[in-house]
Amino acid sequence: MRYRNLGRTGLSVSEVGFGAWAIGGKWWGPQDDQDSRLALHEALDRGCNFIDTAWVYGDGHSEKLIGRVLKERNQPAIVATKVPPKNWNWDNRPGTPLSAAFPPDWVEQKLDESLRHLGRDTVEVLQLHTWNREWNAQAGPLLDRIARLKRSGKIRAFGISLRDRGADEANDLVRRRMVDSLQVFFNLFYQEPIKELFTLAGDYGVGLVARVPLAFGALSGRFTKATRFLGDDHRRRLYEGARLEETLHKVKALEFLKRKDRDLAESAIQWTLAFPQVSTSIPGIRNPRQARMNLRAGDGVRLTPAEVAKTRKLYPVNFGQPIRKLEAGEQAPAIFVSGVREIPAGPVPQARPKAVKPKRGKAAPKKKSRTARKKPVRPVRKAQKKAKKRGKR
Repeated sequence: MRYRNLGRTGLSVSEVGFGAWAIGGKWWGPQDDQDSRLALHEALDRGCNFIDTAWVYGDGHSEKLIGRVLKERNQPAIVATKVPPKNWNWDNRPGTPLSAAFPPDWVEQKLDESLRHLGRDTVEVLQLHTWNREWNAQAGPLLDRIARLKRSGKIRAFGISLRDRGADEANDLVRRRMVDSLQVFFNLFYQEPIKELFTLAGDYGVGLVARVPLAFGALSGRFTKATRFLGDDHRRRLYEGARLEETLHKVKALEFLKRKDRDLAESAIQWTLAFPQVSTSIPGIRNPRQARMNLRAGDGVRLTPAEVAKTRKLYPVNFGQPIRKLEAGEQAPAIFVSGVREIPAGPVPQARPKAVKPKRGKAAPKKKSRTARKKPVRPVRKAQKKAKKRGKR
């Protein structure tokens, strides 16, 4: 396993981390705790030392499983967890105050609960589980509490898990050096963070955690037309009908990334690591088989610059699939952004009528050009000559 620095935190993290959402037992269909425990053991055996979880993943269930496994092994690991918004809204509308989502007392209360779940006195990275751009200007009291939590030893670093399409929403905090890491939605199907955030994070030493590198499993290469999702699996709303068909076509366009010693899933994770600003990539892992497959990307064959360049050229043309316009105000999920052109919300600006210049009195007659002064056309003259000849006869 290869390792990278998590920004300026001083933490060295495995290139591939353990995404622990699914082992919480909610929103991913049925999950067996024994599989979860074995998956964690397999990942740790293979050199993975970064585990990303959240209070809301099973209301602490994911955290408890992680705590038990780490206690069994008596092994150190870098754990990142997340505080849920107090209003339980992960997509707060503009105008919602930061105090409604993350009041300082709530943040500390949920941190204490997470520490009890994990059976630890310290969590290496505490993250807020959503963010809005306008909260940057309201963050003073919250950041004061974060600084106090660092001094007390409860946390070592502070981060934000940004919204799926909110890669640039905490850029002001980055410039003010008030955030140590950002977790960002980033994969072959959603390349928007490259445009602005990556340069900024590199300049200010902020560690980036790439989440959903396999696009919720679509980039594993295992989806087919018959793929269906059961129970509370949130992917039921994403991959069905025309969207599933479009996804399969896009995956086919990326098959050039596969090699004998590297399947598509490994290539997709490797792609996120092709950017030095990314400290770690955290595919979801729910059983030992997935742990073995996904962690290969942390020591396998890297993508070539030519392969990375080709994937970036495919993105703006939607991997060869049609691009459609959305209605004003309508938004596409992050993984389908390359396939749409969105019309900004709000009134559509009307085209200005052409200005008519007012008349300033009678204009002087224009001089006729030479062509205009010419005598009648020759055919008339010919007709006159013929008439004269007939008269003479």
